[in-house]
Amino acid sequence: MDKKTVLIVDDSSLARMMVRKIFATSFKDWNLVEAKDGEEALNLAADTPVHLALLDFNMPGMNGIELAEKLLVKYPSAGVYLVTANIQERMHQRAESMGIGFIKKPIAENKIADILKQIA
Repeated sequence: MDKKTVLIVDDSSLARMMVRKIFATSFKDWNLVEAKDGEEALNLAADTPVHLALLDFNMPGMNGIELAEKLLVKYPSAGVYLVTANIQERMHQRAESMGIGFIKKPIAENKIADILKQIA
């Protein structure tokens, strides 16, 4: 069976490293693809099917919701989650209406485990 792919998009290399470590330790059956911004993420997603996307909200260029919209056009069945420390109520409602979930930073192994159960 082919590995499923998780796309991690965050302009913070530390945040990406933390998520990468969680997957490498506890969810080894996932293929990891990382990007530092939305543009890089879209380029990677053009060649790699995305099953799960963990997107920072505040990034240079496009924000996490704008990126999520583009990813969901290409991969409508992907699980998409904004990973953020805080978000305005208006954005929260917009994301929920699009079927985008939320993970509060800092991200932890149990939060990822819960998501993987939901999208299984």
